[in-house]
Amino acid sequence: MSSKRVLVVDDEPEVTLALQVFFLGKGYEMMTALDGLQAMRILRQHPVDLVLLDMKMPGVNGVEVLKFIRAEIPSTRVIVVTAYDLQFQEVVEQIGVDGFLMKPFGIQALTQKVQEVLSQGTGESTLFHHSEAPAEPGPASARPRARLLFVEPAEYTYGVKEVFFTDPEKSGGNYEVAGAYSTEEAIQKLKEFQPDILLVDLTMLGHSSDLTLQVMRSESRPKELILHGSGSALSPSQNLKIQDLSQVGVKVVQNESFTRAGLMRLADVVCKTALAHGLVGEKAPS
Repeated sequence: MSSKRVLVVDDEPEVTLALQVFFLGKGYEMMTALDGLQAMRILRQHPVDLVLLDMKMPGVNGVEVLKFIRAEIPSTRVIVVTAYDLQFQEVVEQIGVDGFLMKPFGIQALTQKVQEVLSQGTGESTLFHHSEAPAEPGPASARPRARLLFVEPAEYTYGVKEVFFTDPEKSGGNYEVAGAYSTEEAIQKLKEFQPDILLVDLTMLGHSSDLTLQVMRSESRPKELILHGSGSALSPSQNLKIQDLSQVGVKVVQNESFTRAGLMRLADVVCKTALAHGLVGEKAPS
């Protein structure tokens, strides 16, 4: 990895400076651009292995830079950096990207995503392209309806799922959603919100090791418990715990939570789970 050249494109100087320090410290060759035009000039003049591309920039934005990369240098890997509002996600998925990072992101998430993308073999498919677009939804009366409670490590990770699952055209269902960020809050929300399905991010197993046990013992236990997320960063003990839980009926969905493909994979499981429990209708339960 030490010979790889990375270009960070972001109009916030403090962001590019921080990332420059990070990548240089990891042994990468590092370049920065503060706007889209500067980025395209650099890309014309220098071979680049990976572009870390912000979407919201004045003038030439990230979408235009991404189009340029895919048209002129399609072998260059691109990780899109954006906020959780998903404003650009559908557009860039049609063009093709290799990964997403949601602001704000931690060093561990950045390191893992960069290594994952750069380790892909030449010619491997990008994570997103038009063939992953969802099928046309059926009539609203036949869609699943349910209350979903997401247990997440941070509010911004919940925000991604809230935007996706409250849009029937994206998620394929009529859902009422809520979020919790600790074992205590999750148990309280079970009583107050009374979700039909509880969805726990796999990273929460490290912070809330007894959550699943408490949920299964709770009088307010939901109809289904689904663990989801990328398992690549989990410890051996956490993976063993997941295997144990799957054997007692807990569903496990391995998905990348910040990609449309990953969200669609999770939505498919949620949809089938809700329908299996007879939760169907035009509106979420009141």
